[in-house]
Amino acid sequence: MSKKREYIMWSGNVRNLSLPERIRATAKAGFDVLTISPYDWLEAMRSGISTADMRAMASDAGIRIDHLDPLAKWAPQWMPDNITEPVYLNFLACDVDDFFRIGEALQVTSMSAIATYPAGVEISIDELTESFARLCDKAANFGIRCDLEFIPMWGLRDLRTAWEVVKGADRPNSGLLFDFYHYTRGNPDDALLETIPAEKISAVQIADANATINPNISLFQDCIFRRVHPGDGAFPVTPLLQLLERKGALSRLGPETFSSVLDAMSADEIAEVTASKFAAALDRAGIEHDFAARG
Repeated sequence: MSKKREYIMWSGNVRNLSLPERIRATAKAGFDVLTISPYDWLEAMRSGISTADMRAMASDAGIRIDHLDPLAKWAPQWMPDNITEPVYLNFLACDVDDFFRIGEALQVTSMSAIATYPAGVEISIDELTESFARLCDKAANFGIRCDLEFIPMWGLRDLRTAWEVVKGADRPNSGLLFDFYHYTRGNPDDALLETIPAEKISAVQIADANATINPNISLFQDCIFRRVHPGDGAFPVTPLLQLLERKGALSRLGPETFSSVLDAMSADEIAEVTASKFAAALDRAGIEHDFAARG
């Protein structure tokens, strides 16, 4: 392992905890970074925790809050057609300028951009690329790297499309956010993945799930409630980790387990199970690492 990896606690693992408990779980589990959404930032502010307090609490715990996720309103259209619950729409509804004001206040160095417009809406690659390039330029003014994430339930749905946009935008502060769930449930293309430069895979979200989706629920519901820890499902977690490691694309990584099971757990329980399952996944893949829970 020539370069120290950065281990990320993606906020989906700890979404039902308060921010102080999220920070404690992240530190206890041994991760370096906790991600945050604009919605989570606002909820913490409403609870009386200032932005300066957030940074100080993270620093005192030995971690950083250093990725703002997600931004949807950068795209020519953003309103999804498969979400009606206000809480989820509010999660996606942050304006671009407000998003960067939050990012600047938190002093984050990276962000995620997603495209949540309906899959049936026709937006050309050129339109998406132009919008994404403008977003990257705006992010650069704040010293923020802009990572594009593809999600199969919406318009920008697969690796090929996302890579066309990132490659076409050709911005030095851009890359792909690679989520095992979205890749496997969408249109997996290992041959294409092999060709993408490692430096353009900015961060990795390791996820697992059952081979098939329960016919009584939607892809969206499966995505946000039915993920399982890496190694507990049917996804090709080990081969994907090995492919990305061969490329040198595992510099920033962590598990992202949106799960109703995790939602019911305490911070201590989440820290323990998330750390152990993550380390086991790396070990099974033969990935050299220095990840260890702090206890």
